[in-house]
Amino acid sequence: MEGEDVVRRQVKVTPEHGLHLSPISQLVRRATSFSSSIFLSFDDRKADVKSAFDLMLLAAPCGAILSLEVSGVDATAAADAICTLFDQGFILPGQSL
Repeated sequence: MEGEDVVRRQVKVTPEHGLHLSPISQLVRRATSFSSSIFLSFDDRKADVKSAFDLMLLAAPCGAILSLEVSGVDATAAADAICTLFDQGFILPGQSL
């Protein structure tokens, strides 16, 4: 579609237990605040980041490198928001390891 951007980045899974329920819920909550389509890929699997079920099926362990692809009018902002979660290790403000 005209006016849509596509942003591709790589992110690393840092939670000790990989992508489990807590980081997945944060990803879904953050992703659904954007209109863009947001996908993560690992091995031969691709997940819609707005779907907790899809993300669980990725079975991405700690240390995995995932490919992020975002397309839409707010793609850059959405990619930045998702990358920030990964960069911060899914630690919420006021939370410690």
